[in-house]
Amino acid sequence: MKMKILLVAFACHPEWGSESAAGWKTAMLLAREHKVHVITHPENQLAIESFDLDAQTRVNLTFCFLGQPFENHPNRMVARLMSWVLYKKWLRQVRNDFPKILKKERPELIHHVTFATWRIGVPWHEFGLPVVWGPLGGAAKFPTRFLSGLSLGGAVFEIIRNLGTWIGCRIPTVIRCCRRSHAIICGNSSDAACIEKIRGQKRGIHVLSSAHFSSEEMERFQKAGEGKGFDAPLRAFAGGICIGSKGIQFALEALALARREGTHIQYVVACTGPELSHLQKTVRRLNLQDQVQFHPGFRGAAYAEILGKSHLFLLPSFREGSPRTILEAMLAGAVPLVCAASAQGEIVGKAEGFAAPIGSREELVRSLASAIIRLDRDRAKLVTMSRAAQRKVRENNNSDSFLRKIGEIYGQACDAAHLR
Repeated sequence: MKMKILLVAFACHPEWGSESAAGWKTAMLLAREHKVHVITHPENQLAIESFDLDAQTRVNLTFCFLGQPFENHPNRMVARLMSWVLYKKWLRQVRNDFPKILKKERPELIHHVTFATWRIGVPWHEFGLPVVWGPLGGAAKFPTRFLSGLSLGGAVFEIIRNLGTWIGCRIPTVIRCCRRSHAIICGNSSDAACIEKIRGQKRGIHVLSSAHFSSEEMERFQKAGEGKGFDAPLRAFAGGICIGSKGIQFALEALALARREGTHIQYVVACTGPELSHLQKTVRRLNLQDQVQFHPGFRGAAYAEILGKSHLFLLPSFREGSPRTILEAMLAGAVPLVCAASAQGEIVGKAEGFAAPIGSREELVRSLASAIIRLDRDRAKLVTMSRAAQRKVRENNNSDSFLRKIGEIYGQACDAAHLR
């Protein structure tokens, strides 16, 4: 059923990752079947208007750019906190302009896709149209028993964030949005459980990851991994914003433990952020300088190439909404070693990777080290899991399936709106 969709995506950029990638890829995919008008921030305008869209997408996809320019603070932690303030200001401005946008565009449904946080309620339920909110993420809490592994700043941030989760569930605008949105999409079941408590019912809550891949994207990552030498020394990779919840500190401790058992692997950590200095000190303390390389980040072909060379994706993160980087690594044949928490704990099964239990810091580190040692010594197992990782993403995270499920959610949201 072709519809006119108003897509609200504060973050929407064709070249950036994370939230920006989620906004852009959702807009591009929806435009295959629907008329889509995207409301986004002007910082995305130059890249969007420079992007070479095919003729069909150009017909179905239009944009408007609202908001004031801003500069990110050089400190990633401060910038992260500032982004929420800017986002709230942006929502207020868009709300003021919303009546004239609705009058001009005449959409049948409103879908708010980024930011993918439930902690800040959105006001679109006030305008009398079916509203879809999400995919949402971020409900997972950082276990306080692991705080000792972080820097002081990292530990303080996680404590504040845990407190913010508790407060967020009690904010009136969040409660209203959860209860009045006609459909809410969550990136994983732990986020769905949180939203259910706020909403007061399961009805209207859907679990669907925003990480999906076209056949061309799948082929690109799979091709990058074709030349992977499974007899070569093991290579591991991690990528993303360098904050305490990513668990890289514990991955480093696992490398040191594996090394004492005779397993020596190379680990590339592609990240920048507030925990980087702390991690660099940890590498020196554990005498891992010859094994660990920090990199500011890979883009384009270089990114696919590093994933293709990697045997393992080693990122024991404690929370991920829709972990696209993990799935990209799996497509390239990297076996995931993660925490049994949040989305990554649900994605990674025994056939294609290891989801380490988080009972205690020692148990987590020991479990990760055991997995590294096992795969280093049993290369046949490594090959089997690599193939299984690729197969799982191909089957579960293809764009056609995502588009079909989104269409079903839109239909249910419209039905719910008519019943109210």
